[in-house]
Amino acid sequence: MSDKQKPDRPRGRRPSYLTGPVGSAKPLPASGGSEIAPGRKKEAVREEAKPDVQLYSWKIWLLPRRPAVSAAVVIALIGCVGIAYWALPQVLFVGIISLILLNRLAPYLFPVTFVLTEETVGYKTFLARDVRQWGRIFTYYQFPDGVLLANDVRSVRGRFREGLFLYFETGGANKDEVLRVVQSKVKSPKEAVAPASGGHAYKGGVGSALRRIRKLRGKE
Repeated sequence: MSDKQKPDRPRGRRPSYLTGPVGSAKPLPASGGSEIAPGRKKEAVREEAKPDVQLYSWKIWLLPRRPAVSAAVVIALIGCVGIAYWALPQVLFVGIISLILLNRLAPYLFPVTFVLTEETVGYKTFLARDVRQWGRIFTYYQFPDGVLLANDVRSVRGRFREGLFLYFETGGANKDEVLRVVQSKVKSPKEAVAPASGGHAYKGGVGSALRRIRKLRGKE
């Protein structure tokens, strides 16, 4: 048979010794292990969609409480913006400086709404917001004008982190309501610093780190 009479071989065809058995390809099993049952899927979606229940909320405005101090704060704010414009007269630069200053002073300059829910505590106001989980609050300290939700100051990280102060309404009108919710969610200072039963008293530092390492290794 001449070369012209030979049938053309399909291009790109694999050699016969590499060709596997003919048959329909089987679908690969889905990754991630066994599938979740439909009933459990519905329960998981229901738990995720469960809304956070609001326990208490109130609104305060610190600016009118101390007129002399408030006037000094406003004058200082305007002076800082003026100095920034004098140093670098660019609209973008002055706008960024103004936003930074307003963000830091917003809880004092503008009305603040505090919201306490089952899971979180925090406030929101113009250009500023701070919402935290109750589980991250170490303890609380009561003052005549509000409650300070503090971090664990026994560690260096806790000392650097800023606490969250909940101001009462004028004259402490809602003092009992705020304390009722806070005391149900956060331990008192005495309970928070008390050592666990059968454990070591918290000391922090290098010694505490070494003690935890020995405990993990099973030496204690």
